[in-house]
Amino acid sequence: MARPITKKKGSIVLKKDNFLKVAYVHRDAQPSGLGKKVVRMCRQLGIQGLNDLYDRTILIEEETAMTAEQREAYRPYIPEQLWKDDLSWTDTLVRVKDVTKPMIDGVPYMVDYSAFCGAWRNRWRYIIDLDNNTFTVVRGGLEMLSQREDEFFDDADYCAKIAHTRVGQFPLDDIPEDWADQCAQYWKKNVMLLAVDFYQNAEAVFSKEVQDEAKSDHDYERIKFYYGDNGYNELFNDMDKK
Repeated sequence: MARPITKKKGSIVLKKDNFLKVAYVHRDAQPSGLGKKVVRMCRQLGIQGLNDLYDRTILIEEETAMTAEQREAYRPYIPEQLWKDDLSWTDTLVRVKDVTKPMIDGVPYMVDYSAFCGAWRNRWRYIIDLDNNTFTVVRGGLEMLSQREDEFFDDADYCAKIAHTRVGQFPLDDIPEDWADQCAQYWKKNVMLLAVDFYQNAEAVFSKEVQDEAKSDHDYERIKFYYGDNGYNELFNDMDKK
Protein backbone atom coordinates (compact mmCIF):
# COMPACT_ATOMS: atom_id res chain seq x y z
CA MET A 1 0.00 0.00 0.00
CA ALA A 2 1.41 3.39 -1.00
CA ARG A 3 2.25 5.88 1.74
CA PRO A 4 -0.23 8.79 1.72
CA ILE A 5 1.02 12.23 0.70
CA THR A 6 0.62 14.86 3.42
CA LYS A 7 0.06 18.60 3.18
CA LYS A 8 3.04 19.42 5.37
CA LYS A 9 5.12 22.18 3.85
CA GLY A 10 8.87 22.38 4.35
CA SER A 11 12.15 23.62 2.98
CA ILE A 12 15.68 22.68 2.03
CA VAL A 13 18.18 25.25 3.27
CA LEU A 14 21.58 25.47 1.62
CA LYS A 15 23.95 27.55 3.76
CA LYS A 16 27.36 28.74 2.65
CA ASP A 17 29.40 31.78 3.68
CA ASN A 18 26.55 32.46 6.09
CA PHE A 19 24.14 33.01 3.19
CA LEU A 20 21.01 30.95 2.63
CA LYS A 21 19.50 29.55 -0.54
CA VAL A 22 16.14 28.07 0.37
CA ALA A 23 13.99 25.70 -1.69
CA TYR A 24 10.28 25.44 -0.92
CA VAL A 25 8.47 22.12 -0.72
CA HIS A 26 4.69 22.20 -1.03
CA ARG A 27 3.86 18.82 0.55
CA ASP A 28 5.14 15.64 2.19
CA ALA A 29 7.93 17.44 4.05
CA GLN A 30 8.28 15.00 6.97
CA PRO A 31 11.43 12.83 7.32
CA SER A 32 9.84 9.83 5.61
CA GLY A 33 9.11 12.05 2.60
CA LEU A 34 11.30 15.06 1.89
CA GLY A 35 13.83 14.21 4.60
CA LYS A 36 14.64 10.86 3.04
CA LYS A 37 15.16 12.52 -0.34
CA VAL A 38 17.43 15.24 1.08
CA VAL A 39 19.63 12.67 2.83
CA ARG A 40 19.80 10.67 -0.39
CA MET A 41 20.93 13.82 -2.22
CA CYS A 42 23.59 14.58 0.39
CA ARG A 43 25.01 11.07 0.13
CA GLN A 44 24.89 11.04 -3.64
CA LEU A 45 26.53 14.42 -4.20
CA GLY A 46 28.97 14.45 -1.30
CA ILE A 47 30.51 17.61 0.15
CA GLN A 48 32.05 18.83 -3.11
CA GLY A 49 28.89 18.14 -5.06
CA LEU A 50 26.80 20.03 -2.50
CA ASN A 51 29.17 22.98 -2.75
CA ASP A 52 28.85 22.86 -6.53
CA LEU A 53 25.06 22.74 -6.14
CA TYR A 54 25.11 25.85 -3.99
CA ASP A 55 27.48 27.72 -6.32
CA ARG A 56 25.52 27.02 -9.50
CA THR A 57 22.07 27.74 -8.03
CA ILE A 58 20.51 30.88 -9.50
CA LEU A 59 17.81 32.36 -7.30
CA ILE A 60 14.63 33.50 -9.03
CA GLU A 61 11.76 35.60 -7.68
CA GLU A 62 8.53 33.62 -7.77
CA GLU A 63 6.68 36.44 -9.55
CA THR A 64 9.21 36.50 -12.40
CA ALA A 65 7.94 35.01 -15.65
CA MET A 66 9.56 31.70 -16.59
CA THR A 67 11.57 31.64 -19.77
CA ALA A 68 11.11 28.88 -22.32
CA GLU A 69 14.50 27.50 -21.30
CA GLN A 70 13.50 27.35 -17.65
CA ARG A 71 10.22 25.60 -18.43
CA GLU A 72 11.99 22.97 -20.48
CA ALA A 73 14.56 22.50 -17.70
CA TYR A 74 11.75 21.51 -15.33
CA ARG A 75 9.69 19.47 -17.79
CA PRO A 76 11.28 16.10 -16.80
CA TYR A 77 10.22 16.62 -13.17
CA ILE A 78 6.55 17.44 -13.76
CA PRO A 79 4.00 14.70 -14.54
CA GLU A 80 2.85 14.98 -18.14
CA GLN A 81 -0.80 15.37 -17.14
CA LEU A 82 0.14 18.44 -15.06
CA TRP A 83 2.23 20.10 -17.76
CA LYS A 84 1.12 23.30 -19.48
CA ASP A 85 2.93 25.51 -21.95
CA ASP A 86 2.44 28.69 -19.94
CA LEU A 87 3.87 27.21 -16.74
CA SER A 88 4.70 29.74 -14.00
CA TRP A 89 7.13 29.41 -11.11
CA THR A 90 4.16 29.04 -8.76
CA ASP A 91 2.87 26.17 -10.89
CA THR A 92 6.30 24.59 -10.83
CA LEU A 93 6.56 24.74 -7.04
CA VAL A 94 3.28 22.85 -6.75
CA ARG A 95 3.79 20.35 -9.56
CA VAL A 96 7.37 19.14 -9.06
CA LYS A 97 7.00 15.97 -6.99
CA ASP A 98 10.64 15.69 -5.86
CA VAL A 99 12.47 19.01 -5.58
CA THR A 100 15.81 17.25 -5.01
CA LYS A 101 15.88 15.65 -8.47
CA PRO A 102 16.48 18.86 -10.45
CA MET A 103 19.08 19.82 -7.85
CA ILE A 104 20.91 16.53 -8.30
CA ASP A 105 20.68 16.77 -12.08
CA GLY A 106 22.19 20.24 -12.16
CA VAL A 107 19.17 22.41 -13.00
CA PRO A 108 20.46 25.81 -11.86
CA TYR A 109 17.21 27.69 -11.29
CA MET A 110 15.48 27.81 -7.93
CA VAL A 111 12.81 30.11 -6.56
CA ASP A 112 14.18 32.20 -3.69
CA TYR A 113 12.23 31.19 -0.60
CA SER A 114 14.60 32.55 2.03
CA ALA A 115 11.72 34.58 3.48
CA PHE A 116 9.85 31.34 4.14
CA CYS A 117 12.62 29.91 6.30
CA GLY A 118 11.22 31.27 9.56
CA ALA A 119 7.56 30.96 8.69
CA TRP A 120 5.28 29.00 10.99
CA ARG A 121 3.83 27.20 7.96
CA ASN A 122 7.30 25.75 7.45
CA ARG A 123 6.95 22.58 9.48
CA TRP A 124 10.20 20.82 8.51
CA ARG A 125 13.56 22.35 7.59
CA TYR A 126 16.54 20.38 6.37
CA ILE A 127 19.62 22.56 6.69
CA ILE A 128 22.69 21.65 4.66
CA ASP A 129 25.32 23.78 6.38
CA LEU A 130 28.42 23.87 4.20
CA ASP A 131 30.15 26.29 6.58
CA ASN A 132 30.08 23.82 9.47
CA ASN A 133 29.72 20.50 7.62
CA THR A 134 26.45 19.68 9.36
CA PHE A 135 23.02 18.39 8.40
CA THR A 136 20.40 19.80 10.76
CA VAL A 137 16.75 18.81 11.03
CA VAL A 138 14.36 21.43 12.43
CA ARG A 139 10.74 20.75 13.21
CA GLY A 140 8.12 23.47 13.47
CA GLY A 141 6.79 24.14 16.95
CA LEU A 142 3.24 24.28 15.62
CA GLU A 143 2.44 20.73 14.60
CA MET A 144 -1.04 20.57 13.14
CA LEU A 145 -2.84 17.30 13.76
CA SER A 146 -5.97 16.19 11.93
CA GLN A 147 -5.92 19.48 10.09
CA ARG A 148 -8.88 19.88 7.78
CA GLU A 149 -7.66 22.86 5.78
CA ASP A 150 -4.28 24.40 5.21
CA GLU A 151 -5.34 27.79 6.53
CA PHE A 152 -3.90 29.92 9.33
CA PHE A 153 -4.50 33.28 10.93
CA ASP A 154 -1.68 35.72 11.64
CA ASP A 155 -3.56 37.44 14.44
CA ALA A 156 -4.13 34.27 16.47
CA ASP A 157 -2.50 34.59 19.89
CA TYR A 158 -0.56 31.32 19.62
CA CYS A 159 1.55 32.63 16.71
CA ALA A 160 3.84 34.54 19.07
CA LYS A 161 4.48 31.36 21.07
CA ILE A 162 5.68 29.09 18.29
CA ALA A 163 9.14 27.62 18.85
CA HIS A 164 11.00 25.80 16.10
CA THR A 165 13.00 22.94 17.54
CA ARG A 166 16.22 21.39 16.33
CA VAL A 167 15.52 17.68 16.59
CA GLY A 168 18.73 16.37 15.04
CA GLN A 169 22.17 17.42 13.86
CA PHE A 170 24.67 15.16 12.10
CA PRO A 171 27.98 15.37 10.21
CA LEU A 172 27.09 16.23 6.64
CA ASP A 173 29.49 13.64 5.25
CA ASP A 174 28.46 10.93 7.72
CA ILE A 175 24.69 11.05 8.23
CA PRO A 176 23.75 7.90 10.16
CA GLU A 177 21.29 5.40 8.75
CA ASP A 178 18.95 5.92 11.72
CA TRP A 179 18.97 9.73 11.55
CA ALA A 180 15.17 9.91 11.25
CA ASP A 181 14.69 7.59 14.22
CA GLN A 182 17.05 9.72 16.30
CA CYS A 183 15.05 12.84 15.40
CA ALA A 184 11.78 11.12 16.29
CA GLN A 185 13.14 9.94 19.63
CA TYR A 186 14.42 13.41 20.51
CA TRP A 187 11.03 14.91 19.68
CA LYS A 188 9.25 12.27 21.74
CA LYS A 189 11.45 12.41 24.83
CA ASN A 190 12.72 15.97 25.08
CA VAL A 191 9.93 18.24 23.86
CA MET A 192 7.04 19.24 26.12
CA LEU A 193 3.44 18.89 24.98
CA LEU A 194 1.16 21.87 25.35
CA ALA A 195 -2.27 22.59 23.88
CA VAL A 196 -2.95 26.23 23.08
CA ASP A 197 -6.03 28.26 22.37
CA PHE A 198 -7.45 28.08 18.88
CA TYR A 199 -10.77 29.87 18.74
CA GLN A 200 -12.30 27.57 16.13
CA ASN A 201 -11.68 24.49 18.25
CA ALA A 202 -14.66 23.71 20.49
CA GLU A 203 -12.70 21.54 22.89
CA ALA A 204 -10.02 24.17 23.47
CA VAL A 205 -12.61 26.87 24.02
CA PHE A 206 -14.60 24.67 26.40
CA SER A 207 -11.68 23.47 28.52
CA LYS A 208 -10.63 25.89 31.28
CA GLU A 209 -7.59 23.68 31.86
CA VAL A 210 -6.40 24.24 28.32
CA GLN A 211 -7.02 27.97 28.51
CA ASP A 212 -5.12 28.33 31.79
CA GLU A 213 -2.25 26.13 30.67
CA ALA A 214 -1.82 28.02 27.41
CA LYS A 215 -1.29 31.26 29.36
CA SER A 216 1.21 29.81 31.83
CA ASP A 217 4.91 30.59 31.95
CA HIS A 218 6.75 27.82 30.08
CA ASP A 219 10.08 27.21 28.45
CA TYR A 220 8.78 27.70 24.92
CA GLU A 221 11.96 26.33 23.37
CA ARG A 222 10.86 22.87 24.54
CA ILE A 223 7.19 23.03 23.68
CA LYS A 224 5.37 21.62 20.71
CA PHE A 225 1.98 23.22 20.23
CA TYR A 226 -1.17 21.44 19.17
CA TYR A 227 -4.51 22.54 17.91
CA GLY A 228 -7.14 20.65 15.99
CA ASP A 229 -9.13 17.49 16.61
CA ASN A 230 -6.57 15.73 18.74
CA GLY A 231 -8.00 15.19 22.23
CA TYR A 232 -6.73 17.90 24.58
CA ASN A 233 -7.84 16.21 27.78
CA GLU A 234 -5.87 13.06 27.04
CA LEU A 235 -2.88 15.22 26.14
CA PHE A 236 -2.88 16.90 29.53
CA ASN A 237 -3.47 13.66 31.40
CA ASP A 238 -0.31 12.31 29.80
CA MET A 239 1.58 15.41 30.89
CA ASP A 240 0.54 14.89 34.51
CA LYS A 241 1.98 11.37 34.50
CA LYS A 242 5.45 12.45 33.39
